[in-house]
Amino acid sequence: MPVPQPKSLFDGAQDASDMIESLGTAPAFSGSALDAESTALVYVERIGFDERGQAVREAAHVDASDRTAIKLEMVTEGTGKEPTRIRKDIHAKTVVRMRVTDKMENSMGNMHGGCGATLVDNLSSMTLYLHTSGVPGSPWSFLGVSQNINVFYLNACPIGSVVEIESYSAQVGKSIALLQTDIWIVKRTDGQPDDGEGRLDGKGWTRTVKTVSGTHTKVDNSASFKL
Repeated sequence: MPVPQPKSLFDGAQDASDMIESLGTAPAFSGSALDAESTALVYVERIGFDERGQAVREAAHVDASDRTAIKLEMVTEGTGKEPTRIRKDIHAKTVVRMRVTDKMENSMGNMHGGCGATLVDNLSSMTLYLHTSGVPGSPWSFLGVSQNINVFYLNACPIGSVVEIESYSAQVGKSIALLQTDIWIVKRTDGQPDDGEGRLDGKGWTRTVKTVSGTHTKVDNSASFKL
């Protein structure tokens, strides 16, 4: 039986946005590493090859001001809602923007290392939404389980900073996925003031300092649904 094809760029992005909502509002450990008020998915991208071996790229800026009904501003052709033409060698990228708040603080007034590791864990997993059909039991339909996480702390990230968290699926196979995440401090450069409140949508931000870099290896657990 053929494996169902990956979901559309729009559906994968909507799932990622829904995951942010769930993480930010759930009364669980991961919620302490995410600021529900400010966090937003701002960019998605998927590349690979079609059935004829031609390179395909799908990319869009995301307007998640209404997180339950996101909008895509396509960088490439299409609307993002049509079935993807990508069939092999898929690589996906997501970019999330977030404010670092007091609940993430360590004793020195910076983002705690455990918070950085939790962000690497959760947000790297979101790239798998652009690899799976989402059909229960199909590959990566449950986003897998962690096998190993390595985190490098490069610079301090002060409380009150705005960060962009870029995750990339370096390799996703039948049972193992290698994911990468970098966290950058960003500054507003479009002349608009940052009042320190609200959702961090929009494009007018520039990366300044990389604070965290991590890798995440996951094992697919979708087959357990069939057992």
